[in-house]
Amino acid sequence: MGRCLNCALPLLIAMNLPEDELHAWLVLAAGGLSARRRSRRLLAHFGGALEVFMAGPTAAQAALDGEPLDGLFSAVPEWADTAQRTRHWLAASPHHHVIPLGHANYPAALLNSPDPPLVLHAIGALEGLQRSAVAIVGSRHATPAGIQVAQRLSAELSVLGIEVVSGLAVGIDAAAHESALVTGGGGSTIAVVASGLDDVYPRQHRPLFHRIANNGLVVSEHPLGTPALPAYFPQRNRIIAGLSCAVVVVEATVRSGSLITARLAAEAGRDVLAVPGHPGSAQSAGCNQLIKNGAGLLEHVADIVESQPWAFDAATRRAVQPHRRRRRRGAEVGTEAEANSTAAPTQADELSTASWSRARRLLRARPCSLTELAETAADTPVAMSRILLVAELEGLVARLPGGLYQWCERR
Repeated sequence: MGRCLNCALPLLIAMNLPEDELHAWLVLAAGGLSARRRSRRLLAHFGGALEVFMAGPTAAQAALDGEPLDGLFSAVPEWADTAQRTRHWLAASPHHHVIPLGHANYPAALLNSPDPPLVLHAIGALEGLQRSAVAIVGSRHATPAGIQVAQRLSAELSVLGIEVVSGLAVGIDAAAHESALVTGGGGSTIAVVASGLDDVYPRQHRPLFHRIANNGLVVSEHPLGTPALPAYFPQRNRIIAGLSCAVVVVEATVRSGSLITARLAAEAGRDVLAVPGHPGSAQSAGCNQLIKNGAGLLEHVADIVESQPWAFDAATRRAVQPHRRRRRRGAEVGTEAEANSTAAPTQADELSTASWSRARRLLRARPCSLTELAETAADTPVAMSRILLVAELEGLVARLPGGLYQWCERR
């Protein structure tokens, strides 16, 4: 995006030509669904953002089979200040990014969605865009039980190296983001916002916004200076769905915006799963309705992996196998295999039996943190997280509040 026309800026503006590719992309990305469709057609025809404007309005309209340009070329001067502001923002930190459609860092999952944004603005580490991702969304007025479910699912996904995507809203979204940040697994969290990245919404989530920017990724399709308007939230929801291979709804009323995300996910070919709730609870009515309409019933993170196994790597699929075996056994408890609590909790080629043995001895003495167990076992926190997840699936350990793990004696 560094190419620049060898002319003075005033002349370029007078000719309705952008001064560089960044400026061109910002102009093309402006507008709603019809504008995005038009811009994608122009990009496919001319091969690049600057090339669209260099071709001129007559050629551009011909490429659209005579469809109107709706002021595309005349809007160029209006975006000059925003382009300059964005250049300063990019120069301020190596963690500030602008990712246009087709760039090497543009996420493949989003590219293969029905309505990919023309430009992504991002703060943080871009590696998360290349990992498998699952969205966790739900009510802004979540119950304590709903918060707990979102935290558990997010932690388990993070341990498996899967990115947790959500919308930075209060309630379920915030719980999912927070849990992914504190788990310390191989995955982190991606927050998709409905404003420019210099205008944090909601205001009370400014600390969370900055924590995600420092330890995960915050993305928006909106340029700097854009406030969070009501119309932008459904647009944000399509990006949440597009980034993810599956969308999980944890608590939602029948009018919840989370159901918009679920609908957009289904239209994009993503799996939709919902956590069932009490029939009399308004906060569960949306989830129960989704399940009645064909969404997957979610009880455990293994349900997500099983819904689209091709979307996850072999290590992730192996890690959830103990839960699948337990579920197939149903209520049959107390078999010889389950009674043998000294067995390694997973396949020898995936996790270290020696590490598990050392961790098990410490856990039998008292509850321990992930860091303490990793140090005792002389293993990495990520590897120990995987061990603990599989042990939890086998019923050998339980997760406690405060990030502690406790040994569970089998009877």
